[in-house]
Amino acid sequence: MILNNNSISENTEDDLKRRCISLIVYLLCVALCLYSIIVYVTLKDENFALVTFIYFLVLLYTFLLRRKTYHIKTLVHLYLIFDPLFSAFIMLYFWRYSAGTALWVMPVPIGAYVFLEKKYVYVYTLYVLLIVIFVTLMSKFLWFETPSYNSTDFSDALVGSTNIIIVVLLLYYNDKIKSVKIAANFEKDINSTSIGESKLEINRNDNNEILKQDFSSEKDFNKYSEIFQNVQNIVEKQLSFKDADFTISQLSHLIKVNNLYIAKSIKLNGYSSFSHYINFCRIQHVKKLINENDLSKITLMYIYTSSGFSSQSTFNRVFKQIEGITPTDYIYNLQKNAK
Repeated sequence: MILNNNSISENTEDDLKRRCISLIVYLLCVALCLYSIIVYVTLKDENFALVTFIYFLVLLYTFLLRRKTYHIKTLVHLYLIFDPLFSAFIMLYFWRYSAGTALWVMPVPIGAYVFLEKKYVYVYTLYVLLIVIFVTLMSKFLWFETPSYNSTDFSDALVGSTNIIIVVLLLYYNDKIKSVKIAANFEKDINSTSIGESKLEINRNDNNEILKQDFSSEKDFNKYSEIFQNVQNIVEKQLSFKDADFTISQLSHLIKVNNLYIAKSIKLNGYSSFSHYINFCRIQHVKKLINENDLSKITLMYIYTSSGFSSQSTFNRVFKQIEGITPTDYIYNLQKNAK
């Protein structure tokens, strides 16, 4: 994947979220306007059509009023709270004739997933389920009479198509937002992380003579040197070592080279195996983060997980194998020397 700095700056996460919100609000406004017209023309219900039209005007007016200054999370919370309540009113009104009105609340959990923290996905999913259950129960014990409708096909088609489009928009922008996040993190890490380049360069220079001695021709030497350069590009420059599940098979697929050739090129550059090489890169990154950060503000767990280790036991074992001391001793010596 090629990352373009211009596209990153032009399409920030905040910009994409605002664009997505704008599209959804305008789509909802159009849908509500059409919905009120359908109810008025085909179902002959003036009161309900008026209520729906007023809701459309309020939604459009408030958004236009605050569209340049609103706080994204605040607006999303307000929408995710009040939209299901209005939807509950619609569902209760039409429930006896069409359960399709429940589609109004379908995008709510997905919206929470795209714009909010993970915990709110569960909160709003439960919120929607409770509303649907409440409407289901209330529809059986209504103390007032709802109008009788022969057909709600047009309104159901509008509700269904509108909410499907909203879900597609949310999923589309979710992918774009994730791409921007990955690109931004990648750029940040590239600018701030050298992953112990000096130490790696020493190892490579020392092993150049070994490489030359192991090959009968200059062609073989150049072949494995080129393979290892491709390996470095993926593992070190693109920071693939930070993925705890990154394997030699994935690397093989990315650089289009057989696993055996990759393993040999790694060994000829001073590493016993692919695992040894990628763990060495991870440990260099851990040491860099330890040196650059205040350990009273971030945890060691954050450091080793962001460097590609999935468990503390593995991290401790690998750190001692490569550095000869435990992480705790390394940090202690570092702090002692700094005094």
